[in-house]
Amino acid sequence: MRYSFLLFTLVFLSNCTGFTPLYQKHTILNEKLKDIAITTDKKKMSLAVKKDLLKKIPPTGNDINYIIKIETKTETGSTVTASDRKTSGYEIISTANIFLYKREPAYDRVVFSFEEKEVTMFELSPNQVLSTLASRNKASEISSENLSKSILDRLMIYFSKDNNANK
Repeated sequence: MRYSFLLFTLVFLSNCTGFTPLYQKHTILNEKLKDIAITTDKKKMSLAVKKDLLKKIPPTGNDINYIIKIETKTETGSTVTASDRKTSGYEIISTANIFLYKREPAYDRVVFSFEEKEVTMFELSPNQVLSTLASRNKASEISSENLSKSILDRLMIYFSKDNNANK
């Protein structure tokens, strides 16, 4: 049993060795993602999403052809159990409105816009304020990471469709 598990693990790991991110595989996507500038409203969640996006995209070149504008809205809600009607946990609902502008000589034109929504749960610790705050901050961090991943995926799909349409 141990040997079959070891063999399975080795085969699985050897299959993962050739993985490369989508933007590194396709030079068109790499070039498009290099030509993007990111702006936000100055909200905490927007800045966190921008920071995560900047980690994931290639370094920006000198020629900016696209601008991403990120606007976020964050709400906090509670969940209640039906049996005792007490608050059992909280959720952070983060909504991001994304606008992709194409730079043109006269003005910047919106070419793509979408909305992403992320719901992240966190626990309420009675009489433990620091634990509750740490849990809320971790949930907020996870929410921003998930939003930035969804935004990047949507942008790569848009640019790959746009590239196929131009051929």
